[in-house]
Amino acid sequence: MRGFILAIAVSLMAQVSLSAPYGGNSSGIPKPSEFKKLERQYQANIRASLGLHGCTKKTIRIRKSWDDLDIATRTDYVRAVKCLASKPAIVDKSLAPGAVNRLDDFVYIHDNQTNRIHISGPFLPWHRIYVWQMEEALRNECGYKGTIPYWDQARFSQDPLKSKVFDNSSFGGNGEYLPNDHGPYDILIPGLAINFTTTYPAGTGGGCVKDGPFANFQVSLGPTVQRAGDKFGFQSNPRCLKRNFNFEASTESLTWDNAIKILEEPDIASFYWSLENLWHVKSHQFLGKDGLDLFTSPNDPIFYLLHSQIDRLWAIWQGQDLEERTFAITGNRTFFGIPLDTAPNVPPSNATIEDVMDLGYGFRPKVKEGMPMTSGGRCYMYE
Repeated sequence: MRGFILAIAVSLMAQVSLSAPYGGNSSGIPKPSEFKKLERQYQANIRASLGLHGCTKKTIRIRKSWDDLDIATRTDYVRAVKCLASKPAIVDKSLAPGAVNRLDDFVYIHDNQTNRIHISGPFLPWHRIYVWQMEEALRNECGYKGTIPYWDQARFSQDPLKSKVFDNSSFGGNGEYLPNDHGPYDILIPGLAINFTTTYPAGTGGGCVKDGPFANFQVSLGPTVQRAGDKFGFQSNPRCLKRNFNFEASTESLTWDNAIKILEEPDIASFYWSLENLWHVKSHQFLGKDGLDLFTSPNDPIFYLLHSQIDRLWAIWQGQDLEERTFAITGNRTFFGIPLDTAPNVPPSNATIEDVMDLGYGFRPKVKEGMPMTSGGRCYMYE
């Protein structure tokens, strides 16, 4: 009954408050007091921990909601993303023959590790380092001065297109509606020792993005379907960026109520599964098409804002008790613990913080190196 009442409340709030002021410059469903309390505790604990390992109050970077950035910063972020898309790929072409540009380099790194970094213990720390690597590339290679913002879905859960993420100056909107190609889709996950099929839900588009700076944006790697001789989509496959918005994923799941539920989980296992089922998968389902492909979802530039938000939720949960939660881990070493087809007889085993991850180009940090926000070469927090 409580959940039903909260759901009604969220719906009513959405109808009356989408145009209400938020954070001084933005709009959205107001942030509940329960979330604010958790956020304040996280921020206070992070600030109290600064001054160690080279991360100080002067050097820490602040990641903000895309909807709270001024238009100049949003414009510069888009410029920097397109700048990376204009630079040649550096990945070994024997590994990813289809990689064209620096964005494809990042797609390849994710694609190549997918069955080890999803539904597994390394999921959160691997993606934390990965998003940081993209932030560093935007800054060091394309002159961007800011951080990777986050897509604050809960503020616009009942009408996600009200978010500035999807306006014509940012990432654009849905894909063109295709009557016969917008789902649902049954997808066989490659690289596993067993046949594992998942279903991607139907959406409201399916075709090329036609508006905003990424209209008809060209991607090359993927999609990950069973194409002859190209199991993981590493070969060249030039095409437009596609989206297939599934609004139910947002209205039913990406809500403040669920965000609070995730953050109030008492242990890492409960937190991880709530985050995965209520937020991570639903965020990708909302985008659909390129943004939903398990292996090559970084083809959609929104991916990095989506995973900055995932990282933010983890950061706030960790920040309630940094001593106990920073290095908490749960999960297997592979996707659902299923053996890889390259090692079909290896039994499932639990991941540990001493395990080594692969983030490309010989960079192989341990899981524990990807868990703090303010050490290991990183220095950032969320507001």
